[in-house]
Amino acid sequence: MKNWLRRALRTALQSAVGYIAVAMPSIDWGADKSVLKPVLIGIGVSAVSAGLAAAMNLEEGG
Repeated sequence: MKNWLRRALRTALQSAVGYIAVAMPSIDWGADKSVLKPVLIGIGVSAVSAGLAAAMNLEEGG
């Protein structure tokens, strides 16, 4: 696997784990399933944005 792809995936994973760590205590697990949708969207958005940030920081010509 290319180094830049591994770095991008690692950054996205770190962002998703950070979001999960912050969001988990605030979820009302006794509520209906519609409560989980914003949490999953937040995980996806944070992971994609971190992956984009890593991709934008690639070295030119490398």
